[in-house]
Amino acid sequence: MCNRFNLKTDLAQLARSLDAVPPKQMEFSDEIFPGKPAPAVAVNRSGGNEILPMAFGLVPFGKTPESQRRPLTNARVENLEKWPWKSAVKSHRCVVPMTSFREPCYWGETAGTEVDLAAVPDSPMFAAAIFAWYRPETSDESQDDSPANFTMSLIMRPALPTVMKHGHHRSPFFLSTDGIDDWITRDSRPLEESLVVLKQHAFEPDLSVTVARQMAPAWIKRQSSNVTKRDEQLAAIEKSGPLGIADAADTARAVDDQKA
Repeated sequence: MCNRFNLKTDLAQLARSLDAVPPKQMEFSDEIFPGKPAPAVAVNRSGGNEILPMAFGLVPFGKTPESQRRPLTNARVENLEKWPWKSAVKSHRCVVPMTSFREPCYWGETAGTEVDLAAVPDSPMFAAAIFAWYRPETSDESQDDSPANFTMSLIMRPALPTVMKHGHHRSPFFLSTDGIDDWITRDSRPLEESLVVLKQHAFEPDLSVTVARQMAPAWIKRQSSNVTKRDEQLAAIEKSGPLGIADAADTARAVDDQKA
């Protein structure tokens, strides 16, 4: 589970590199926590790429933040066909740039710590994500004219090798830069096609690992359950592969191509 990430980059330069409209809000906190706004790249109504502020934690369509019991920050790639992800993944896809992310470690040399896993300097990683939007509830008829509030969840995959080695069993699903447009297109499409895009453009960045802090002593009480999750994840990888995407997605795409 990724509930904290960092972005240290020039947003104007990032927008130029992605041929995207820069965000109107250029100031974001370097450290992104649940509920806080983060810059995300999506396709706007005009059909162009745009960097938009999106709160970290999906508010599903038809819901409000007040109705959420907890932030929905992470969507497992294996569960995208389920509520609350299935509506957003059809046509509301985005990428979230980050330069590092933080995970707690429950085994290996870094057990008992939280580590920052960082990309090569000045080279943001792009995490696949899904988004939704809502408008604040008002007592008059001006609600339709109020600006939309965007929220997003990161898509999570079985851990990258470096992450698994350092004590955590899941990590964000990063995409290569040449796969961004294929992922974020506004076209509505079956989940199977989106899974094919993820599989084709999956990216494994070179990560440096830095211990950020020691966890509180109570971490030891969670170690056993997290080691069990690791073992279950490793067993699942044997069946569906390192991305958490079964080959059935490719088969479905091949069938569709034949029909076309």
